[in-house]
Amino acid sequence: MRTDLSAADQSLLDKLNVAVTAANEAEHNAEAAKTLFVSRSRVVGELLLEAKKRHPKVADFEAFLKRVNGLKLSRAYDLMRLAGGRTTDDQLRQETRKRVQKHRAKKKLPKPEPAPRSVTHPDVTETPKQIPPNRITQSPEISAEERLAQNAALDAEPEQTPLPEPELMPGGQSAYYRDKFINACRQYLSMVEDESHQASVIRAFTRATKNWQCVNKAKAA
Repeated sequence: MRTDLSAADQSLLDKLNVAVTAANEAEHNAEAAKTLFVSRSRVVGELLLEAKKRHPKVADFEAFLKRVNGLKLSRAYDLMRLAGGRTTDDQLRQETRKRVQKHRAKKKLPKPEPAPRSVTHPDVTETPKQIPPNRITQSPEISAEERLAQNAALDAEPEQTPLPEPELMPGGQSAYYRDKFINACRQYLSMVEDESHQASVIRAFTRATKNWQCVNKAKAA
């Protein structure tokens, strides 16, 4: 076995010896501290057992423990088991380690996503708010000033001449409702500017005309 070492190896060896000595000393101190810890834990457990005898009801006992500084309920019951000989310190350490792992695992679990909010749709049978027919509320291509001017112009238009009572008209009720229908067409048809809306008006008018003709034919029969 060679005993001659280089200066670098000798320096490394010296550092290694110092480190090993320190580690051994720390291990010895740790074992001593562990022994002291277990001994003092048993003392605490025995005192807790005495407190449990004086306060046998769980609520009273736990209320008493709340007055002890730095002692949680779970730890208190562990120390009582240790003092009573129902468990060992190693078993308590394993149980504590498992509780900590379980607690950390719960923290790592992703939070459940919030349930999507339900969108309440209006009832399809609900009657929409009526908009006065002589008001221009759409036409987004014009400015607000132009829309206001158009509304003002519509307000300034003279109203339709009111029709006399049906019984005072030469043609009676039939002539009365005829003229009333003609006046309504003149008033509203010029305001339907959208081509799709115009097509809807034509379809509605066609259906109404067919129904009217069918009613007349049924009356004639």
